[in-house]
Amino acid sequence: MATAPLVIRAEGGPRERGARYGAAARDKVRMSLGSYERVYAKFAGMSWTEATTLAGEFVPVLSGWRPEYLEEIRGIAEGAGVSFEDVLALNLRTEIMFSGKARRLAEETGIRPPAECTAFCDLRGPEPLAGQNWDWIPFAHDTVVVLETAPERGPRWVSVVEAGLLAKFGMNSAGIAVVTNALVTSLDVGAPGVPYHMLLRALLESESMAAAEEVLRGADRASSANYLLVGEGRGVDAEARPGGVGDLGWRRTGAEAVLVHCNHFVCAEAEFSSSGTDHGPEIMPDSLLRRERALSLAGRMPEPSVDGWHEVLTDHENFPAAVCCHPHPERTALEQGSTVASVVMEPERRLMHLVLGRPCEAPRVTYDYGTFLAG
Repeated sequence: MATAPLVIRAEGGPRERGARYGAAARDKVRMSLGSYERVYAKFAGMSWTEATTLAGEFVPVLSGWRPEYLEEIRGIAEGAGVSFEDVLALNLRTEIMFSGKARRLAEETGIRPPAECTAFCDLRGPEPLAGQNWDWIPFAHDTVVVLETAPERGPRWVSVVEAGLLAKFGMNSAGIAVVTNALVTSLDVGAPGVPYHMLLRALLESESMAAAEEVLRGADRASSANYLLVGEGRGVDAEARPGGVGDLGWRRTGAEAVLVHCNHFVCAEAEFSSSGTDHGPEIMPDSLLRRERALSLAGRMPEPSVDGWHEVLTDHENFPAAVCCHPHPERTALEQGSTVASVVMEPERRLMHLVLGRPCEAPRVTYDYGTFLAG
């Protein structure tokens, strides 16, 4: 397990940034591709050729939504010496993994993907805090990178991400932090729409909280997911199902100064225009326990702090499927889950406190982005 991330800084236009990213992360991108070829076969019952064919169906949607993302993906592919279709399929891992075909395979075989992510925001102190544990298959320990991006226009941003993907969680020069959770419903069938990880990227490019909310409202989304945004002294949590504005459920800080989210829906069914079954508690049953445990520990915290939330993220209640997730010794490598990265961010101070690996055993490193994000 690596303890120091590969840090990549990319500047310029989309194709140029992508080429720099792909070249710097060439070996890790190729490792990601090899790993996801096995993942798609196991959990979605798809060959890599089938996965790239499915990914190609999303090109018309992306061409009409954010065509510059396709250019950046072409740049990543060129820099890494792989095909455009390969990198596109990598960026659609959620749409492929949690498609209806993947769920049917899980029902037939009992094989389920590992759990993902405990995310939070805390506005009880003088400055907001936001963060999460990102839990995923252990191979991602070797493919994670920190991507620092200075585009020609718009906010600068930093994201912790699997090599080859456009974004995961992070923060930007507008003081907005973005953390996230995968969700899955009966409506997730892999139909073309705006993909999960590309929406995360668009949120990181937002110049204000209002603009970030509009990104979510204006997208015809392909997948269920949770997006927790922190900035301008407030927190906004958006639970999304596939579809448009009517398929969003909102929670905001106010009476609740602490928001915690895992891999199941919290908003009432009545908030969504589309009917659908939440499969999170079935596919990721530890999600309910993780959220309850994190909220309980947050309530006992004398005052909100980076150290306090770091302790929450190291919690081992319900080990190994705990907030701090460890591989289950009785499961195969692809069926195991592990906390790949753990972060607590102070977006107003532009500080990212990052653990690459499980926070109970790997060192925490503070990245001061005050200068970089000042532009």
